[in-house]
Amino acid sequence: MLPPTILSPLPPLGGESLRAGPALGAGAGAAEWETAIPSLAGEYLGVLGVVAAVTVAGCLLPLSYRSLGYVYLLTVLLLGVRVGRGPTLCAVISSALIWNYVFIPPRFSLRILDWDDGVHLGAFLLVALIAGHLTTQFRARERSGQRREKQANALLQLARAVAGTASLPEAIETALRHTDGLMGTSTTLLLTGTGGALEPYSPGTPALPEAERVFAEVICRHAGSAAESAAELSPGGRWHFPLLRGGVGFGVFVVALPARCSRLASERQALLKGLAEQIGLLIEREHLLARQRPAEANQLHGALLNSVSHELKTPLAILRSAGDKLAAAETGASAAWIQEIRAATQRLDRLVGNLLSQTRLQSGALKPLPDWCDVRDIVQSARRSLDNSLSGHPLRVDLPSSLPLIWADAPLMEHVFSNLLLNAALHTPPGCPIEIGARRETTDGRGRILIWVSDHGPGLPPELHGTLFRQFHRGPAARAGGLGLGLSIVRGFALAHGGDVVACNNPGGGARFTVSLPDVRNECGPAEDA
Repeated sequence: MLPPTILSPLPPLGGESLRAGPALGAGAGAAEWETAIPSLAGEYLGVLGVVAAVTVAGCLLPLSYRSLGYVYLLTVLLLGVRVGRGPTLCAVISSALIWNYVFIPPRFSLRILDWDDGVHLGAFLLVALIAGHLTTQFRARERSGQRREKQANALLQLARAVAGTASLPEAIETALRHTDGLMGTSTTLLLTGTGGALEPYSPGTPALPEAERVFAEVICRHAGSAAESAAELSPGGRWHFPLLRGGVGFGVFVVALPARCSRLASERQALLKGLAEQIGLLIEREHLLARQRPAEANQLHGALLNSVSHELKTPLAILRSAGDKLAAAETGASAAWIQEIRAATQRLDRLVGNLLSQTRLQSGALKPLPDWCDVRDIVQSARRSLDNSLSGHPLRVDLPSSLPLIWADAPLMEHVFSNLLLNAALHTPPGCPIEIGARRETTDGRGRILIWVSDHGPGLPPELHGTLFRQFHRGPAARAGGLGLGLSIVRGFALAHGGDVVACNNPGGGARFTVSLPDVRNECGPAEDA
């Protein structure tokens, strides 16, 4: 099965289709919902036959013509329970005419000589018409109630059957099996796949004829309009019920009528439409859950990282302080071990700091507190925090004296350049120099401060350019021990200042990361040029 384009991909069923088993409600359900065209001609002939039988009986029984009027009235009431409105009206008129012609004096004439007989005949017509109308209304309401009860029971059985399933594919197959057994027919569920084409949901479902598939695609494409969202009967004798989500069709529920059914009555259409809507709701619910699960997982992931990071800050601070005191007091062979402890503590402290910074970026809680800063001071602070990590790499700082002050949060920018310097040190061989440079440029009338960190190492592989700044993403040649958060944090902090960071390869070899910050001196800074 092709994954739906409108919905999240649904897992295909493995192996043989579940609908190979016995259908739910098979046998009695198919016979119960069998549809036949009611014969109006038969009803009219039956009504006339009953009236004729009553007339023959009236001729044979020793009853007065007025007593026979009540017999005809009772006959009309009984017929109204069994036949429709038109045949009932036919029974009223035929009974009145035959009663007048055959029994009311003068017999075998439609004339009425006695005023009392005229009143009786008029009352008979009026009472018979009212009683027949009320009887047919009662009959129609009773049948409508029975139909609604059957539909409610069918939907309740479907809900109970689906509630016992463990997955969406099993629930849909159960719903299709239930429909097959209830209607005594075969159903097919088509969902939009790759490219927008409709494909059977279950791999074990027989393919529809090409004409039926094209008809289903037309129904699905135009299902958004209210005038064309109802079920449609195809030339091949299959009913197509579109599945809608947000006013857009994402599938079609196809029902093939049995050969013994000459048409699908309105109550069957309503039931099938309800079943189709239930299947559509199942799929839509799974789609919403699939969208909700990643968000909940990310929220839980961020909360866990934030909690763990904060819990680690205190013991790390204690370890760092104890390591500094031991290094100042201890000499000899144990000094090397103390130095290792201090280096590992600093490394773990940087990892925890990166985790905290990443959770602040993800939660939107990062609010820079900008002030006027000197780029030289920020670079020197970042350099001092990485003394041990940069010991094997010559650092060349080339910052022009004309470089203006920047409007930024100094601790955040120090974190940016610490990560860039550490990234250069970790991904270049020992002895490879690292360079820091800066300049101011004007583009489209707007000034920007460009500060870059470059090295002369192996450079950036082409396949990493699209994923370089993603969180928890590390290159295939990266050293063990990192989390893949450094460059992601660099970009996040730069964006928080209204800037950005780009990466490229140096023409002479190595990688270059350039941080771009807006020059806002004309907006909120001193009037004179620095």
